[in-house]
Amino acid sequence: MSSQSRNISFNIDLNRYLKSSKKNISRVSGRLDDYLRDANAENIHDIRTALRRLDSSYRSLPGNVRNKNKIKKYLGKSKDLFRINSRIRDYDIIAEKVRQYSDGNGNVTKILEERLENARKKKLEEAKVLAVALRKMKLPKLKQSKISERKLNKRYNKLVDKFASRIEMNFPVVITNSDKIIELHEMRKDCKKLRYLLELLGPDGANTKSVSQLIEQLQKAQDRLGAIHDYDTVVAYLKHRPRNRGIEGIVHDFIEERKRRYEEFRNYFKTDLSHTNDNFFVNIWKIV
Repeated sequence: MSSQSRNISFNIDLNRYLKSSKKNISRVSGRLDDYLRDANAENIHDIRTALRRLDSSYRSLPGNVRNKNKIKKYLGKSKDLFRINSRIRDYDIIAEKVRQYSDGNGNVTKILEERLENARKKKLEEAKVLAVALRKMKLPKLKQSKISERKLNKRYNKLVDKFASRIEMNFPVVITNSDKIIELHEMRKDCKKLRYLLELLGPDGANTKSVSQLIEQLQKAQDRLGAIHDYDTVVAYLKHRPRNRGIEGIVHDFIEERKRRYEEFRNYFKTDLSHTNDNFFVNIWKIV
């Protein structure tokens, strides 16, 4: 279905959009400073979130603005930094989960933790080079006079429809098959992208209450899908390590925990929301 058939038509106020976008743009600098000072798990999370919000702001611009060289260059560098920090985050998540077994599997977990720490250090060196380069770049400015409100609305609504459609397409797949790892991961990313787009409407955006409720539901879906993805990441990593009894036991426990997290996700959205007006997969089309 197209956005027209679903009657999705946000009316984006240019001033409000620019206010939200400028906040997203300026936030990146502060997060970069924190990250370069100490690339701990919290600061990695914060810079990744800031870069995601930045991407939403630039992604929703009309083509004549979005495709300007300065914006494309800055956005390209920020995406590179995001990707490498995603890998670092994976190492942190795996190490955190593995530490749970340090008492009963001391030698096994120690070797794993050392490998993860070495891999993290190597990736972090690459990431900091990118972060310094991005910090030195001048932040692209958005000028109101250069942005057509009509084109902005067209682009924005097209993106809302794109991500909402992908969520709608993947939902019946992931809710009935726990093995659809790729689809689960893609749906999590689409929930996040749609949420950040809706946040651009600002606190005084159209139908504030409905939008806020949808953002909240997208956050809940994202969190539950994120917990599943973390275990998928850990299990995939451990399955590529040399096998022994200690690792086999850890993998088994993580697979069982992953099953439990999946059932939590499935039961929540199938039981609590799927047959009510609060179902955010339905409300995607009712928020305007």
